[in-house]
Amino acid sequence: MKANNKYYTLSNTYNKRIVLISDIHYFNKKIVPHLYKILDEIKKIKPNYICIAGDIVDDKNIKDQEYLVKWFKDLASISKVIIGLGNHDFYYNHEAESSYDKKLFDCIDKVKNVYVLDNRVYSNNGINFIGVTLPNDYYDNGEFKDDFIYFMNKKYPYLSSGYNIMLIHSPYNINSIKDIKCHKNLDLVLSGHMHGGLTFEFLKKVLRGRGLVTPQKGILKKHCYGKYKIDNTNIIISSGVTKLSKSHKIGILGFLYKSEITVIDI
Repeated sequence: MKANNKYYTLSNTYNKRIVLISDIHYFNKKIVPHLYKILDEIKKIKPNYICIAGDIVDDKNIKDQEYLVKWFKDLASISKVIIGLGNHDFYYNHEAESSYDKKLFDCIDKVKNVYVLDNRVYSNNGINFIGVTLPNDYYDNGEFKDDFIYFMNKKYPYLSSGYNIMLIHSPYNINSIKDIKCHKNLDLVLSGHMHGGLTFEFLKKVLRGRGLVTPQKGILKKHCYGKYKIDNTNIIISSGVTKLSKSHKIGILGFLYKSEITVIDI
């Protein structure tokens, strides 16, 4: 099934094209053919950067890791790949609040042209990519607004000059972006996590960003997909590569939803 392509022009200052995808939820090599279809479509778009807004893997027990690493090598042959981490990339253990498969992500990070941004910054041509890794317990505790603001103000009290792009996996408290210290220097936020609210394309114009089903409890939650602007900060939320992981019981229904590739010109 061909992906839905969304196009946004934010400025012509940098003459750069960004592709945004999210929520791959890799679990084993069965998803590889689909990932290469996504790769082929991205190749046609000819981006300068490919940003992935978290949930690279489905859980800590994924199989066939070498196929995922190979896919990243092929993806990075198109352009630079910037990766943020999401809640599915982490798991709880008794030795630390959150952990991730360091061996796997180190292998991915060592691929030429690939940058795994676990609360770090990659700068290129006046553009700063900031990969925000929200704590695992932030997700487990229900994604409270005050926790989001506290973490952001502690971790990112200021940003460097240039065009600042933040990869924040969950957009759930995105309205609170105006309450964080670095807000005035933040140009663009890229997110995923909401899986488009499992909203069918024909309903999106009616629901205007609200989702039918989301990771948070309740229905018709805001900011599940699309573009928003809060003060001077643009926010774009990807509906994801995988809407329903085939590793889950209802994953067989995933064919009902197209993957999404978002194209952003800055």
